[in-house]
Amino acid sequence: MAKGFFITATGTGVGKTVVAGALIRLLKDKGLKVAAMKPVESGCRKIESAVSHGGQSGGGVFFVPADGVFLREMAEMEESVHEVVPYCFEAPLAPMAAAEIERVRIDIKKIISRFERLSAGYDAVIVEGIGGLLVPIKRDQPSGRTGGYYVLDLALELGLPLVIVASLSLGTINHTLLTVRCALGAGAEVAGVIVNHGGNQLGHAEGLAEKTNPRIIRELSPVPVIGELPFLHDISAGVIGDAAQKNIDFSLLKRFL
Repeated sequence: MAKGFFITATGTGVGKTVVAGALIRLLKDKGLKVAAMKPVESGCRKIESAVSHGGQSGGGVFFVPADGVFLREMAEMEESVHEVVPYCFEAPLAPMAAAEIERVRIDIKKIISRFERLSAGYDAVIVEGIGGLLVPIKRDQPSGRTGGYYVLDLALELGLPLVIVASLSLGTINHTLLTVRCALGAGAEVAGVIVNHGGNQLGHAEGLAEKTNPRIIRELSPVPVIGELPFLHDISAGVIGDAAQKNIDFSLLKRFL
C-alpha cells in the first residue's frame, strides 16, 4: 500500500508548495526516503531550445515547472523533474482549461503509473494537488462518464490521506470547513489541516481576523490542525526543515506512515 500524503488547499495561492516542501523535509528528518510529485502544473515557463531534451539534436519547446523543481530539490531526488511533474502547461489555468487550450490529452493512467513507480522506490510520496479539491483536471471521467474529473477524484484514486492547507485571511474559516466536509463526504481520509501564515503573501500583515481564525478552525474542524507554518523569508531546505520540525506535529502524521 502506497504511503504519503496528498496536499490540497482551500484555494489557490495559500502556499501548498511550501507546505509540501515542509512535509518532505520533516519526513526526511525522521529517516524516511521521500519522493515528491505534482501530477499537473500550469503556469510553467516555456523554453525554446535548439537542443532537444536529453541533449539530442533537433530542438524543441520545453516547460519548466517551478513548483516541481522546488519539490524535487526538497526531496533530493535523482529522477528528472518530468518524473515529478508528468504534465506541464504554460497557461496559468485549471488543468482542464490549460490542456484544452494547448491541445493535450491528460491521461490519468499515466499519472497513476508515475505515482506507483515512485511509491515502489520510496518510503513515502508527497503529492501536491492543483488548487483546491474541485479544480477540474478533465472534462470526463476515465470511464467515459461525463461530469468532470476533479483533483478530489485523483486524490481518492491515489489513496493517500489529505493534508489541507489553509490561509489566515478573512473567509478562511468557511473555505477550510467546506473543504474538510467535501473531502470527508466523498470518503477521503483527512490527516488534518495546516494553517500557513505565508499564504496569500500575508507575511506579517496580520489583523484581527488572521489572529483569531486559527483558533476557531481548531475548535470547529472535525479533523485536527496539524500545525501552523510561519511566514518564511527564506525557503531553503534547512530553514524550511527547521520550521517544519518546530511547527508541525509529527505525532498526528506518523500513524498514516
